[in-house]
Amino acid sequence: MKNITLTTLLMTTLLFSACRKTDAQDKGPSPRKHPQPALSVFPVPGAYDTAAISGALKDSLNHTVKDLFLITGMPGLSAAMIVPGKGLWRTDTGYLSLPEQKQVNNNSVFYWASVGKLLTATVIEQLIQEKKLNHDSKLSGWFPALQDAGKITIAELLNHTSGIYSFNNDPKVFAIDRYYSPDELIGLARAQKNHFPPGKNWSYSNTNYLLLALIAEKTEGKPFDEIIRDRIALPLHLTSLRALKPQEKIAGLALAHQNGQVIKEDYSVPLGAGNIVSNARDMVVVLYSLMTGKLGPVAQVHERLKDLYAMPDAGTWYGRGVMLTDFNEITHTDDLWIGHSGGTQTYRALLVYDTASKTFIAVAINAHISAEAVARKLLVTALQ
Repeated sequence: MKNITLTTLLMTTLLFSACRKTDAQDKGPSPRKHPQPALSVFPVPGAYDTAAISGALKDSLNHTVKDLFLITGMPGLSAAMIVPGKGLWRTDTGYLSLPEQKQVNNNSVFYWASVGKLLTATVIEQLIQEKKLNHDSKLSGWFPALQDAGKITIAELLNHTSGIYSFNNDPKVFAIDRYYSPDELIGLARAQKNHFPPGKNWSYSNTNYLLLALIAEKTEGKPFDEIIRDRIALPLHLTSLRALKPQEKIAGLALAHQNGQVIKEDYSVPLGAGNIVSNARDMVVVLYSLMTGKLGPVAQVHERLKDLYAMPDAGTWYGRGVMLTDFNEITHTDDLWIGHSGGTQTYRALLVYDTASKTFIAVAINAHISAEAVARKLLVTALQ
């Protein structure tokens, strides 16, 4: 990865898909695809140590964080990296609420928006591995009244080729500051025609992942928050990570900001489309665990990258609940990111594995500031 200045990074913000923003669909006759990355780019588990990074590298990363706060004006930040041969670094700093001067600490959590789709898809893939679901299972088995329900498959929900309208596409109808029940969200989607027949194109839809979470609930016979707890948080001994219960409000959550003011949002609304809160340390452990076989076979994770569909922004591609960023199409460098990004109008988050350096990184910021630019600057610092 080239040593690019922070100013350049912040000017070239990557517009990744977000939990509550509208994403334009690919208008072509058929969706473009990216070649599946080789399994050889995946991490080798023995190369990692999760002991805390200390000494000069820790000091350098902490100094970079101070510079980032000065340049971006972000209110709060949770960031973590697992660097091969070096260990785990984390920081949780800034403010939960600027107006109230509530500071972030090690017990604080941030909102991860659409990064939660990575976890939802992991749960679904586990259920498929356990033969409780199939990739070709039809949506009509749970929601027969939805348009094309007898044709739409689990796989098409996972990779956003279902054609189902995203409930948040119209800001005149969907408001971020109120609670919507799953039935209300499905109603918003049903009120609009599907974009295209199943499998014929690609369009990012939060409704897909709402439905996947509800299918998981019906399959497991318990709420989605308990599924995330039992399948991800407890097995990995993660103390901060959780899926929010409906209308749940928790202490220690870094609140969304805009122009220095707190913006009211109900973070529990999207369910499987993005209702995860956590610190960055636990999130980076999730991706590391996923890609090293602790949440299911590595071959299954690799398979999730087999069909990668073009997203609206250059260099971004979508698989089964996992994104790939090809920097050859953005900065003309031979580098890939595997993971997921997310955000709202007032929050940004990123969880990725950098294939060039074999480094895992998680970043969440409680304002609309490029998590991608912050992540790249931290990576540059870690690799100097």
